[in-house]
Amino acid sequence: MDGEKRQYHRIRYPLRERPTLLLDGKSYPVIDVSARGLRFLASGQSLPPSGTPFEGILSFRRGVHINLKARVARIQDQEVVLYFPDQEIPFTVLMAEQRYLHSHYPMWS
Repeated sequence: MDGEKRQYHRIRYPLRERPTLLLDGKSYPVIDVSARGLRFLASGQSLPPSGTPFEGILSFRRGVHINLKARVARIQDQEVVLYFPDQEIPFTVLMAEQRYLHSHYPMWS
């Protein structure tokens, strides 16, 4: 099957603008974010199995911090995909991030 299968739009981040995810006292760079999930880079770390629950803090570079309850959806090449079964990142936060990236990186997305 070809085509986009995601239910939610993802915001991809340039390297220097990536949010961070704090899990179990460790900080990880976030590659992309959607309303109900995110993907982060866990290079050199032991990786949890799919379905593992996590609580963490997602910190955007412009000062917004969101407490998350998530589960591991999948792992591929040191990238961990989390989904949020019981919450969403607020639409206003996602729109502010999207506007910032479009204005500062017009060719990025």
